Amino acid sequence: MTNTDLAIWSNDQSLAEVKEIFAKDLTEVEFKTFIGIGKTTGLNPFLREIWAVKYGKQSASIFIGRDGYRKSAQANTEYDYHDVDAVYENDDFSVENGVVRHSYNFKNRGKLVGAYCLVKRKNASKAMFTFVDFVEYYLGNKVIKDGKITEEIKVGQYGPMKETLWDTKPATMIKKVAEAQGLRSTFQELFSGTYDESEKWIMDEEKEEKKEIRISENEQKKNFEAFEEKMMCVKNISELQNIFVELNKARKINKDFINKSQLEELIKLKDEIKEKLETPASVEEIQEGEIEKLTEEAETRTGD
Repeated sequence: MTNTDLAIWSNDQSLAEVKEIFAKDLTEVEFKTFIGIGKTTGLNPFLREIWAVKYGKQSASIFIGRDGYRKSAQANTEYDYHDVDAVYENDDFSVENGVVRHSYNFKNRGKLVGAYCLVKRKNASKAMFTFVDFVEYYLGNKVIKDGKITEEIKVGQYGPMKETLWDTKPATMIKKVAEAQGLRSTFQELFSGTYDESEKWIMDEEKEEKKEIRISENEQKKNFEAFEEKMMCVKNISELQNIFVELNKARKINKDFINKSQLEELIKLKDEIKEKLETPASVEEIQEGEIEKLTEEAETRTGD
């Protein structure tokens, strides 16, 4: 890494540019985390070595390109060497106690099986071995829907199938994944919490799992009763409206904050309370007010 790479993470003007271009939607805390990883790895976002992605209110994910993993690892004083290769079904391939034996010719290697990476630290007795399965990542970057493979556009949405690099350069792509995973596993102090761009589908699955978290019926009941109690205590329409603004914010964060029937009950209660607040005081209430006023005036005159 160069002095320029490190200076990016310490210069206010450069950080402002990084925030605008590569981490625009990150919260202050998330951006500080991004800066910390940038300083630790010494990577340059302007060279597409590191960047961040954030979807809506979900947590940001930090990506490092394969070349970024390679550059940062090789700059580490503990780096000794690393090697990566693809494995085909007709290769002579075996692993015993972490020792890889791999030989092949280029005549007929058969179908692509996967790829492995060996990474050696100077203080380690042997290299760390990482293997990744091709089919897992090939299908991970596509989605099977209605019995057909479709291209994933973004979480929860699908589009027509298009040819990708996983179709035209499968060995290159799976080797990139193996290399990124191998370097990340070996140098966790540098890369923990980051993703390789080919692993976006893993990040998407994790976000989908977070989306599936549901609020229990008991919690929904407590939420409903809390808002019902607030509404019964309002003194004017403005307070009533503020309570519903608060409720809508809670439901945007989690649509299951209360269930549909509970929401309908609160809306009905809101209309009833609003009607009462908008209705003029009754004749009896007006008369009582006038009597109190006349009594006060009479007492004043008597005192004089």
